[in-house]
Amino acid sequence: MAAQPGADGPRNTPRFAALWEVAGLWLLIVLAGVLLIAFLLLNIRTDEEQNIQRARLSLTLAALQESIEGDLALGLDLPELRAVQPRLEKALSADRRLHAIDVVDRAGLALFSTDRGAVGEPLHPRAGVAADLGARTDRAWTAQIGAEALTGLPLHNAFGEVVGHITTSYPAPNPALQWAHDKTLRDALLSPLLLATCALLVAVVLLGGLAARWALSAHYRHLAQERAGTLARALAQSAAVRQRMDLCLARLDESERQE
Repeated sequence: MAAQPGADGPRNTPRFAALWEVAGLWLLIVLAGVLLIAFLLLNIRTDEEQNIQRARLSLTLAALQESIEGDLALGLDLPELRAVQPRLEKALSADRRLHAIDVVDRAGLALFSTDRGAVGEPLHPRAGVAADLGARTDRAWTAQIGAEALTGLPLHNAFGEVVGHITTSYPAPNPALQWAHDKTLRDALLSPLLLATCALLVAVVLLGGLAARWALSAHYRHLAQERAGTLARALAQSAAVRQRMDLCLARLDESERQE
């Protein structure tokens, strides 16, 4: 009978370990799924933000192009349009992501700019090449210069000739630069999507732990019962040995008295 608990223990230990492995594997699979969903949602959100930014940029340039070409249609030359500067300032204040808005002539020299120091400065050679291509194809153009991106639209006079460009500069869509910006990082960390994902992750961990504990509760009780039974038997055997020793001592005392 004393060997029975020892025989049950080795049989139950592998089953107990296997259940723990299954519970841990299930928890890892759930956590991996949550992290994958969070990553996909963050990517979707980033793409949507970039699409919205591009749409706002296109609307800003199109509105400025329409207003400037309306003045050019009156027969005025581009350098004579003094009302352009206030329009540029107003458009820049409406979109805080934009760095500057410029109006350049056909040669690429800045005639008007929200950065007063840039007036009279030529376009960057890379932007100049893109602007020439945009003028020939009569379509929007984009050039990336370091950490900035430039986008422009051709400006036409009353005869449909390209006489200049309306350009704007803004941060290039570089994730590394975006995460390096303190405000962007703070906004990302405090975004509702990320906070909800963290809360969901914590909930999954807690529920997974509770589920694993519930699944293994029967084996916990079984092991507790085995430990209780083994201890009880050990105490009973110890009491029996102590009783036999007391009996032997009593007989030894009795034999000594008889002698």
